Amino acid sequence: MKTNEFSLLGSELGLTAYGAALCGVVDGWPLTLINNSANHVQLSVDRRRDAALVKEINAVLKTWGGKVRGWNGNVMTLSGPSRKKMQGSAADYVRFCAFTLSHACLRPLDVCPYCGGGNCDAAAFSKKGYQAVHYRCLQAEAGKAHSKAESNRENGSYLLGILGAFIGMLVGTIPTFLTVVYMQMEYSVLFALIPICAYLGYKLFRGKMDKAALIVSIVMAVLGVFILNFEYFAFLIKHENGLPFSETLSVMPELLRDGEVWAAIAANSLQEFLFSALGVFIAWRLISGTAAGSAANADAALRLAQPFGQRAAYNGAANQNETE
Repeated sequence: MKTNEFSLLGSELGLTAYGAALCGVVDGWPLTLINNSANHVQLSVDRRRDAALVKEINAVLKTWGGKVRGWNGNVMTLSGPSRKKMQGSAADYVRFCAFTLSHACLRPLDVCPYCGGGNCDAAAFSKKGYQAVHYRCLQAEAGKAHSKAESNRENGSYLLGILGAFIGMLVGTIPTFLTVVYMQMEYSVLFALIPICAYLGYKLFRGKMDKAALIVSIVMAVLGVFILNFEYFAFLIKHENGLPFSETLSVMPELLRDGEVWAAIAANSLQEFLFSALGVFIAWRLISGTAAGSAANADAALRLAQPFGQRAAYNGAANQNETE
C-alpha cells in the first residue's frame, strides 16, 4: 500500500502512525497494521493457537482474500485482503477482521505484560506488539527506564568506553586473522564481529550509552578493517620472504608510505566494509535495547497509549499532561 493510502487508512480508523505501522483500538481490539506486501493485521487474543479456529477464521476471511498468517502464543497475524476480492475499503477489511475474531468467540488478551494482572485500562506497545496494559504499569516502566538511563549518563565515561571499544575491536579481528593464517581462507562475514565486539567492549567498560556508542562502533569497524589488512600484508611479507616477525614490522612503516599499498588496502576492504556494516546494524539494534533506547521506547509507548476495556477511566490527553 502506498504511504499516502496507508496514512488515509490510519485517519479513517483513528489509528496513530508508528514508523511503518499504524496502531490503535478498532471496535474494541488493540491492533497493529503493518505496511508491507501483505498489509498484516496483528492482534493479541485470549487463546493460544487452535487448529479448528484457524480453519473457521480462514473460511470467513477468504471471502476477502485474507487468512491467518501466524498465531504464535497469544499473538495472531492476519494477512491483508486481496485486491481482486476486495468487498469494500481497507478500513472495512480491518473492521471485518475484528468482527470475525469476536464472532469466533475470541477476545482481546486482557493480561498486562508488565504485572500479569487483568482488567487493563489502556492499550499500548509492549514487547509483543500493541496490546492491553495497565497505564500505571506503563508509567512505572517508563520511570524505571529513565532512572537507568540517567544513572548511565551520570556514571558512564566516554574515555573508558572508547578504550573498551578499542580492545573489543582488537578481539573482534582475531577470528578473521586466525582463519587467514591457519586456513588460508578469508570469511568476510567474520568482519561483522568487529563492530559488535567494539560495542560490547564499550558497554563492558561502562561507556555512556547514547549516540556516541554507535559512532564509536562505526569508527572502530573502519579502523578494525584497516588493522586486519595491515596484519594480513605483514603476514604475506613474512611468509613470502621468510623474515622474522620483528623485521617484518620494521618494513611495514616504509611500505605504508607508498600510495599504491594504501590503494590496494582500500580495494581489498570494500567487501569487508559491507559485512562490517552488517555488524554495525546489529550493534545499532543492541544499542536500541539499552537504557537510553528503552527510555525512548517507553516514552513512545506512553505517547501512543489509548483507553481500553471496561475500566478505561484513563484519559490519554489528561494522563500525558500529568507525566509531562
